[in-house]
Amino acid sequence: MQINKNTPYYMTAVGLFILLKFGFTLADNNNLTFLLKPTDKLVGLLTGSQSVYLADSGYFHERLNIIIDKSCSGFNFWILCFLLVTYLTVKHFDKSIHKFLMIPTALFVSYLLTLCVNASRIFASIVVQIQADKFLPERPHLILHEIVGITTNLIFLILAYVLIERFLIHKRYNAKFA
Repeated sequence: MQINKNTPYYMTAVGLFILLKFGFTLADNNNLTFLLKPTDKLVGLLTGSQSVYLADSGYFHERLNIIIDKSCSGFNFWILCFLLVTYLTVKHFDKSIHKFLMIPTALFVSYLLTLCVNASRIFASIVVQIQADKFLPERPHLILHEIVGITTNLIFLILAYVLIERFLIHKRYNAKFA
């Protein structure tokens, strides 16, 4: 059985994924401020709402009556997106140093994407809840919230995959003719 030349990089990314996932189980709101604070700021810009940080609860938006906490951090999206970006990019490089550098780059790119997706997901959830209050006063809040979250994250993961793959293929194709 022949081992793919990219396997060590993929295994490093999977190992990092597992470590981060384990770390998330031990984390609280304070440990996740690197995701929560920028997401809260973006949600504030989108909604015009100000928040107050409560260490035990998260970012509370009184006007919207929502709390952005650990469960809203987008952490799982971030680490899944990290694996996706790592897988897509590593296979497009030939030099080991470039492959190695793609791992921290994938973490950073995934982080930026996560902030945008997470703020969009929370904003979409707010809009859906406001609309649902008008038409479905007895609706189950949690189910609707989770449906919006799953749908938004899945759409953005698929979109990220398609766009990154096309960009890298286009870049490689153009590099051959330059």
